[in-house]
Amino acid sequence: MSFRGGFLPADAFSLGRESAAALGRLLEEKGLVRISVKARKFLKLTDRGREAADSGLPEEKLLKILSIGEARKIDEIRKDFPGSGEEFNVALGIAKKRGWVRLERVGSGVVVALKEIPDEYPLREALDRLKGGVAEEGDLPTDVVRELVKRGLVEIDESKEVYLEITDLGEAVLSGRLTVRREVARLSRELIESGRWREVEIKAYDVTSMPPTVYPGKPHPYVEFLDEVREILVGMGFLEVKSPIVEAEFWNFDALFQAQDHPAREVHDSYAVSVPAGPADIKDLKLVEKIKRAHETGEGTGSTGWGYEWDFDIARRLILRSQMTAASARTLAGTPNPPLKIFAIDRVFRPEALDRTHSMEFHQCEGVVLAEGLNVRHLLGYLEEFAKRLGFGEVMFRPAYFPFTEPSVEAYVRHPRLGWIEIAGSGLFRPEILIPMGYDYPKVQALAWGIGIGRLAMVKLGIGDIRQLHSQDLAFLRKFPVGRAVGLAGD
Repeated sequence: MSFRGGFLPADAFSLGRESAAALGRLLEEKGLVRISVKARKFLKLTDRGREAADSGLPEEKLLKILSIGEARKIDEIRKDFPGSGEEFNVALGIAKKRGWVRLERVGSGVVVALKEIPDEYPLREALDRLKGGVAEEGDLPTDVVRELVKRGLVEIDESKEVYLEITDLGEAVLSGRLTVRREVARLSRELIESGRWREVEIKAYDVTSMPPTVYPGKPHPYVEFLDEVREILVGMGFLEVKSPIVEAEFWNFDALFQAQDHPAREVHDSYAVSVPAGPADIKDLKLVEKIKRAHETGEGTGSTGWGYEWDFDIARRLILRSQMTAASARTLAGTPNPPLKIFAIDRVFRPEALDRTHSMEFHQCEGVVLAEGLNVRHLLGYLEEFAKRLGFGEVMFRPAYFPFTEPSVEAYVRHPRLGWIEIAGSGLFRPEILIPMGYDYPKVQALAWGIGIGRLAMVKLGIGDIRQLHSQDLAFLRKFPVGRAVGLAGD
């Protein structure tokens, strides 16, 4: 064999990469070959580098429009320069740094004079060489490579080449001076019946070694948790509803009796969108008029309203949905006949500073029960049942304030390691919400709650950083067991 006594690249075998690597390791274990690895760095042009190689570097373009000894105003040169303003600034800076041009102030302006045109330009030579293909890092001067990489004209690819060198033992086997018996992993029927099992070597097995770890495909733990919450709510008789991500302020705020001058509607608490430009198309003008009167005077609701002139243009502005209560408002407005049990789990968006417990994009779980004769005791019962089905034992409630419910309640659960943690804000929808939608208030009541489901998932999964809920780190994700987690992190 031609490679006897020398080196043979692993890819010289007519085998796949993995097969060649496995064969090489096996031969090395038997002392027949030695494996060596050589790391190589290759240079290749980026898209910007290919463009510069074809049409010229910015500084080369600048030199082409100047003449030796001629002084021209910088604004005139800028107009003649065949490139962007940014390229012109780069070209002028490089030409000045390399001493090709001289800048002088004349009157109120600046003139540029060409001092010399270089006979050779290492960057041009490097680009021409790389234009024909790749080159190894050591083939070009270090300072040239550094500048090309810094300017985004060249990128470095690193590869490793594996070589096999035949050992003396391997030479002995190849020459026939040493007899090698065939090794088999298992005895076949043919080997036993033919008697050839006496001529083979049975491969030894280490029964103490651990088998390779297998990582099967599985759902992302956060997706699995959200599906678990859905199953719990469906099991409690709820129907899931949806709403658009780009939402009208009418459904996100106005239908929920949130004043148009409320701080939550300012730019620092919600995302306005420019595409689509809007305004939103709200077809139910009768509902619009009722909500307008509720805001202005509280007509028919028993309150005095907000006492301002309600603006339909503000209500039609488009934002990124900031709360899943918008989905509840849309559903309630189109369902005048109770009873009704609905929930929504989806993404909402708020301008938060990203840290371990806050995100500008997160999931919220909203639930509403609409029926006659409901009261706070029913609300507490639903929340307690939901918490227990999710694996929490003790549930505690305390009075609270929320803009569109009265009375309002916060729900807390006891975590075995963290103690009491808040899981939901809840309450009964105000008459200013239900009456304009056509419900017979107070006979008909609506229980409502909103859960920061991401934070609840952090507790259930034992995660300390909300960003990990969307992690794509395989090492991190593999630690979660396959299937629904039972109990709570920290049990």
